[in-house]
Parts: sequence; structure tokens; C-alpha cells
Amino acid sequence: MASKNFIQKRVAEQFTKNIILPNRPTDLHSYQKMLMHRCTNLGMKELDIILGRWSQEFVPKMNYEELNQMESEILDLDTIDIYNLLLQVKVAEELKPLEELKYVQEIRNYALKGLI
Repeated sequence: MASKNFIQKRVAEQFTKNIILPNRPTDLHSYQKMLMHRCTNLGMKELDIILGRWSQEFVPKMNYEELNQMESEILDLDTIDIYNLLLQVKVAEELKPLEELKYVQEIRNYALKGLI
């Protein structure tokens, strides 16, 4: 389960766009490929399917800042927290603020519409 400080940091980061995370590819295509790979290899089959298919459709259309935001909102969380947020299963109180993040809502809607 994510710690309160970590969650507060993630919520605060949503307002600081255009932050380039360290150790990230500098060119757009490499960053897209890296994130698409991470989306399909989270270690939980359900998430690999949902995020993998979502990433195949949307990541190639995203710019560097959007990729960075998606990574910090979704992929930097623990796998079980991503699962709980996206599938609305036992969302802990400390994760509730994250439900309002752009990519949490976008991917959740994608999954719940049955597009997977």
C-alpha cells in the first residue's frame, strides 16, 4: 500500500507539468516505446492487458510532456495500487485523491467501456 507522503507527492506533482523525470529517454519515440513496454509488463495479467491495449492506442499520439505526466500518475505507483485505482477495487482512503488524476480517469473509462 502506498504511503501517505508518496500519495501527497503524486497529487502535488499533477500540478507541476513539464517536469522531465531523471533517466528517461530524451527522444520522443524511445520514450513512447519504453512506456508501452512498461504498460505491458507490470506483473499482473489484468493490468498488462488493460494498460497494454490502452498504450498501443494512445501512447503513439502523446507528446513528451503527456508521457511524463502519464508515467508519474500511473506507472510510478505500486502495481496493486494501479489495479485498485483503475478497476475501483478497495480503493484505500489515501488513494482517493489520485482518482481525480487525468490518466487514472482516462484509462479507467477505457477499461470499463469494454474496449479491452
